[in-house]
Amino acid sequence: MQTLETLQERRTAATRNHILDAAFDLLTLNPEQPLSHESVAARAGAGARTVYRYFPSQAELFQALWERLRQEIPPTFPLHESEIVGLAPKVFERFDRNEQVIRALLSSAAGTQVRDRGGPEGRAAFAKSLERLTSGMDADTRKRIVAVFVAIYSAPFWQLLRDRGGLSGPEAQAAVTWAMEALLANTRKKKGR
Repeated sequence: MQTLETLQERRTAATRNHILDAAFDLLTLNPEQPLSHESVAARAGAGARTVYRYFPSQAELFQALWERLRQEIPPTFPLHESEIVGLAPKVFERFDRNEQVIRALLSSAAGTQVRDRGGPEGRAAFAKSLERLTSGMDADTRKRIVAVFVAIYSAPFWQLLRDRGGLSGPEAQAAVTWAMEALLANTRKKKGR
């Protein structure tokens, strides 16, 4: 009996992963198309009812995609102020290595829902890493400073540098390093006033 349960668990996990693979493929290969249970089912070669059985709502499907993305491209946020400048180009290099997925997330409605889940985590990480530097500043100023760091340390900023700025991957990495250094220097200067 134990073997049958284990076999059933493996089949369930395999089916779930197959459905997620299909959803991830649709997200990366056809980001302009709406992501629905029906489109995922067609890509997976399964019935829509099967997709609904594993992911009863679109929110649950997006949550699973978010978790899959975090496995594929784990988020990295600075824990301390001293890590900010060094981590930024590494994050951009990771965006370059996973360009197709990142661009799909930036251009699709499904991707918007998936990536928006990282906003609170990024704000919290930067608020903590900049805590010493921004101590003594009023709450609105701290909030604006954190928001600018989060915006620059992001895939949309990476895409702007690459597409509108015409920068190569290494050039975008150098640009984000410069931007972080300039922001830190300006924030230190502001605090010194």
